Amino acid sequence: MQMQEDAATGTITSLESQVHNDNRISVFLDGEFAFGIHEDLVVKHDLRVGRTLTPDEQRDIEADDQYVRAKQKALDYLAHKPRTEQEVRQKLRQRDVPSFVIDDVIARLYELDYLDDEAYAHDYARNRFSSKKYGPIRIRRELTKRGVDRHLAETAVEELFAEKDATAAAWTHAKKRWPRVAGEDDPRRRKQKMYRYLRRRGFTSDTIYPILDELEQGGGGP
Repeated sequence: MQMQEDAATGTITSLESQVHNDNRISVFLDGEFAFGIHEDLVVKHDLRVGRTLTPDEQRDIEADDQYVRAKQKALDYLAHKPRTEQEVRQKLRQRDVPSFVIDDVIARLYELDYLDDEAYAHDYARNRFSSKKYGPIRIRRELTKRGVDRHLAETAVEELFAEKDATAAAWTHAKKRWPRVAGEDDPRRRKQKMYRYLRRRGFTSDTIYPILDELEQGGGGP
């Protein structure tokens, strides 16, 4: 809905369902198309033939319609998989939704329990460890990149690795990678390559170095 800045007071002469979207209604003022809105707003704003709308009333209706459309876009986005607040905000900004409308939509999504960054952090951490066996550094970095608060990300990672064995996960990666670097003549280069590989997968130096030492000694790990 695009309201003209110089919108004038007008009288509703017709309310018609739109051909390609029967959830939206075309509003005609003084015989001319003025704007389209969601059908729910017809009842909310008591729109009817013969009703006169001032410019301020038209702008109020516009703001409500922006909110309804933005909320539906957010719900459609969330329908595919859980998202963080930041991801939803970014998606709506890409659709040129005004900031004040985004704030209202986000608040409503929290009320409806469609957004929960804390639950998202725990679920994401568990899924990434289960599917990829990534270490704490990698999972924490991915969470913060998706907009999860650093404290929430840290808590989720700490709780996960209080239950899961980071060393065993690191060995899983090391065993797969070692055959590709074991032929390197320079022991120092072998260790550097393995270290960088395991570091990229999110493991700490304290976890990595004992594994490298054991590999160099011919050990196969747990």
